[in-house]
Amino acid sequence: MKRKTNYIWVIIISAFVITILANVGLFNHFHKLYTMKDPTPANQEEYYFTVRIGFVGVATELLMLFVFAFYNYSWKEKLFRNNSVFLIILGNIILFIAFIAMDMFIFKYVTKTHPNLVLSVFYLKDYLINHSLVLTIAIVAPYMLLRMEKAREMEMNLIQMKEEKSTAELSALKEQISPHFFFNTLSTLSSIIRNESKSASLEFINDISNTYRYSLSSTKTDVVTLKEELDFIESYSDLLQKRFGDKLKINMEISEDNYDYKVPPMSIQLLIENALQHNIITSENPLQIKIYNKEKSIYVENNVIEKENVESFGIGLMNLNNRYKLIAEKEIYIEKKEDLFSVKLPLLI
Repeated sequence: MKRKTNYIWVIIISAFVITILANVGLFNHFHKLYTMKDPTPANQEEYYFTVRIGFVGVATELLMLFVFAFYNYSWKEKLFRNNSVFLIILGNIILFIAFIAMDMFIFKYVTKTHPNLVLSVFYLKDYLINHSLVLTIAIVAPYMLLRMEKAREMEMNLIQMKEEKSTAELSALKEQISPHFFFNTLSTLSSIIRNESKSASLEFINDISNTYRYSLSSTKTDVVTLKEELDFIESYSDLLQKRFGDKLKINMEISEDNYDYKVPPMSIQLLIENALQHNIITSENPLQIKIYNKEKSIYVENNVIEKENVESFGIGLMNLNNRYKLIAEKEIYIEKKEDLFSVKLPLLI
């Protein structure tokens, strides 16, 4: 609102300056007549005629600048909600005709300097030529200001998106490497060490190491190859299988032709974690997650056995969508049915 007010003042001040500059010759002629020594009756008549004509001319051009500038800057948006180009042009023509009618009325009936004035093609042509500079500036300048406003708005949006990106990365990191998940991982490791072989324990520790190494390094880049993401998902899936056993089934069917495409890091992991968080997981009704590619996209689907009360702030999918918009001006697609939840991730070049 403050910037809008500043631009309005630019229009007002510019209108005064342009009107003065456009009538420098008139002011100079008026000054010569005013300072003339021993003026004749003809000189005096010319002086008063110049004052009447000059005052009307200056006032008209000043008013013309105000009206056309404000109409094209903001009034048109209030008059025409759909911003129709035809209606905007028609509005400018109607205003121009209104000014011609006003000038003719003033010259014939107010100042009476042109009592026999009639509307003609010659008069219209002469009127347009005399006011062409003021009209051009009054119509073009508002659109230049609007372009400046739009450029400034885009710049502010870019800054805001960068701030959102930083916030999203921090939020995603807190979601993905939460103390709760870390505690569950250590609890699973403790159980494996007590009940299984040394090799199984070392394998699990290796999976933990790979998972957290990738999680930490992912904060330093915007995208990773699909191959890198899937390698991480393999280690992450092993951790989950150790934790949930036959309660969880993860099936990946990804064509190797897509390995060089890119995705935001930990995007697939976030969807797996989302499925775990929102669904009941039992041996009788295991959570089944399917990851596959189709038409340059990755689909992550899971059956729905929804929990009644889920402690979720809903920022996981929103953050992922914001990251896609920031990186590639694309969005994820979410589809929720009664028995199936699906998320489509566009593959990036």
